[in-house]
Amino acid sequence: MLKNNNQAVVKRLAKNNLKSNRRRSLSMVLAIMLSSFLLFSVFTVGATYLKMQRQQNIRLNGAEFDAIMYGISEEQKEILEENPTVEHYGVVMVSGVVAETEADKTPGVGLLYADDTYWKKMMAPARKFVKGHYPVEENEVMVTEDALKKCGFSDKKIGDEITFVYEINEKREVETFRISGIWDGYGDTDNFYMSKAFCDKQKLDAVYYGRCHISFCKKWMSDEAQQAFIDSMKLKKSQRLFYVYEYGNATEIFLGLSGIALVTVLSAYLLIYNIMYLSVAGNIRYYGLLQTIGMTGRQIRQLMQKQLLWIGGIGMLAGILIGAGTSFFLIPVVVKTFVSAKEMGAVQVTFHPIIVLLTVLLTGCTVWYAGRKPTKIAVGSSPVEALEYRVVSSVRKRHKTRKGSLIVRMALEQLTRNKKKTMVTMLSLAASLSVFLCLITLLHTQSAREYSYNYMGLDMVLKNDTINNMVLNRAAEGEEQIQGVHPILNEELLNEIRQTDGVEEVLPTITVPTIVPWEKEVTDVWMREFYETWMNIPYEDDIEEYQQHPENFGSSLVGITEEDFRALNAEMEQPVDEEAFLSGKTCILYRHGLFGLDEKELRGKQISCEEYVHSENTRTFEIAGMTDVGDYVSLLGFPPTMIVIDDAVKAFTEKPIVFRVGIRYAEEYHKETEDAILSNIEESPNKTDFSWDSKIEQAENVKAAQGHMMEIGFGIVLILGIIGVMNYINTSVGNMQSRQKEISIMESVGMTERQVKKMLVWEGIFYTGGVLFLTLTVGIGITYAIYQTMNYMGAKFWFPALPFLGATLILFVVCIVVPVWTYQKIEKSGSLVERIRVSVE
Repeated sequence: MLKNNNQAVVKRLAKNNLKSNRRRSLSMVLAIMLSSFLLFSVFTVGATYLKMQRQQNIRLNGAEFDAIMYGISEEQKEILEENPTVEHYGVVMVSGVVAETEADKTPGVGLLYADDTYWKKMMAPARKFVKGHYPVEENEVMVTEDALKKCGFSDKKIGDEITFVYEINEKREVETFRISGIWDGYGDTDNFYMSKAFCDKQKLDAVYYGRCHISFCKKWMSDEAQQAFIDSMKLKKSQRLFYVYEYGNATEIFLGLSGIALVTVLSAYLLIYNIMYLSVAGNIRYYGLLQTIGMTGRQIRQLMQKQLLWIGGIGMLAGILIGAGTSFFLIPVVVKTFVSAKEMGAVQVTFHPIIVLLTVLLTGCTVWYAGRKPTKIAVGSSPVEALEYRVVSSVRKRHKTRKGSLIVRMALEQLTRNKKKTMVTMLSLAASLSVFLCLITLLHTQSAREYSYNYMGLDMVLKNDTINNMVLNRAAEGEEQIQGVHPILNEELLNEIRQTDGVEEVLPTITVPTIVPWEKEVTDVWMREFYETWMNIPYEDDIEEYQQHPENFGSSLVGITEEDFRALNAEMEQPVDEEAFLSGKTCILYRHGLFGLDEKELRGKQISCEEYVHSENTRTFEIAGMTDVGDYVSLLGFPPTMIVIDDAVKAFTEKPIVFRVGIRYAEEYHKETEDAILSNIEESPNKTDFSWDSKIEQAENVKAAQGHMMEIGFGIVLILGIIGVMNYINTSVGNMQSRQKEISIMESVGMTERQVKKMLVWEGIFYTGGVLFLTLTVGIGITYAIYQTMNYMGAKFWFPALPFLGATLILFVVCIVVPVWTYQKIEKSGSLVERIRVSVE
């Protein structure tokens, strides 16, 4: 037999079939276009979001790095230089603190030295500008406007001299420096940067005062590789190595994004499959007729593959072009409409050729896989079966007379006649709605207002900075004295704050300087670990002095409120007994970075303290546990800092010092309340001795660091929302076209137009109910799983109730209006007889 090349015939048939079935062809093109548009837009805008998230973290950190190591030795520098995975590293040395200026006795400005790598490479992406040059001479200094303002030097500029007292290693010196440069940017700007000559003059050990910032060649590293790198650095007891959030949690973030991409691809697959299934099912008789005239199954497969190739090519090209227009033009325009360009800067959408490749690959695979089953149906049916084919379930049920609305039962039966088609349609909608909810949830927890500024969620923490100048010594007569600290957070000011409109709660933290006597079972164990971790001299050099003169090793007793305790207790790995703590019997020790201490060894043992001013006044507490929360540290000495209930401190001393106050507003982020509090502080004669942490100010800093990140993120959500609606519209229109004959026959036996519309409305209600059920069960489960993998900030899970209600309302309207609208269009397309004849043909 001679081989007959009929490819030209198959090609012509494929083209004619597409032309003759314009509606179905257009539906399939739209399905593929929507899918490729969805994938391209999500990938493009998602890549932009991730880039802006990294930019946010760079700005919040003040530099671009992947890990930070506290302390660095010469041996560790060699390890870093020889490690091929390390791109570069930069070192910052803590060189002291500005202790006092003529204008401010408590400026709180740090002195740092940064090497060339950190200053020129790592800090560059987080800086807005640099004027002048980095200090070279010993008496030169690089400043910021914020640091100058805190020191009272707001009128100074490059070339001017500034004089201040600086402190390092408990030594204070006064010196005059010349401003060599000024810079501004993100991160911590309350520092002066000093020269290498100044740093060398202090003779500081980099193991204790150095901060090594590391950038890796790879932008992703597994958990095992991260731990292996930490092990390779041979960290000493005083050293710690931490990865920045997005690098240390890269695996979780990757899994979360993969989950979102998977659900997105699933949504695209369900959409394409549904449209193709309906299209093929409507054309089964056509394929059967082709087989009666001798067309083989292989040729039918080739026919359908060519149709898929043309439809897929057109749909993908249109989807990518529309996606590019949306991503590069529409979203930036929308962002600029709601946010001023002056405030936020230009919107730069990220693009990479791999995005187009991924879109084509995923959409192509989706089209191919979605077309397998319909193609199999078309090829596998014999001519006789094809002529008798109906798009219904093969399972037939006996009808019984039942009570209730016939229309409602008919609507429910319509959904159960072809369970697979119904389930595919519902899954498609539920997948889109689930991704929508997932992204809304992730964006909410990433917003500036949801950042965890303090573990108690306080709106403001007001501090008495004079506590940092506390000096404990003995007078000539032998009486102990406390110098340097002033009770500026007095009861008068606290009452003014309490009476301020909008203030709900004021939580003062009090302290008293103490002496912790030496004893073998607790303080000796503590001091040995302290010296081994933080000191460069052996404990044996000081043990005799500590035993005989414990007053030279001052510490403090800190009293917290009942609410503070409950919040602190919730943070502890092993919560302590509440009744014992509130009664003043037990205390919690601040760990002070002594991770080598065995908490179980100290828990339950007794620790004593003496009031520094009156050493005859003593108190003993039982150690209930240890905490790493440093919010309640006042005078940080070598011996343990004990945290107890505030009533115990008030009973211990007549005049405790209020060194910090936590303030909670009745309405979170209430600017007027905060302005009123700050106005009271400004009127205080000690206003320069206050500092504060404000949730409002910190939220503004995070928002500035984020740039357009949140707007871009909501752009993704908007795209998904539009796609989900168009998805259902496309599917619903296809369903109604495939049911044209069925509805026309029901009308021919007496069903009125009103009854048909009522049936379609009930079908829409059932569809909505099914979609909501899937979303609130499987969808929320997937959302929660994805959220937890990406929740490296530890934010609480938040369900987007209002967005969900809005999406439900839109879904409800669309599921009802679209079928009814499509029916009206079909009804107007011809008479009842014509509609039945056309559907049969």
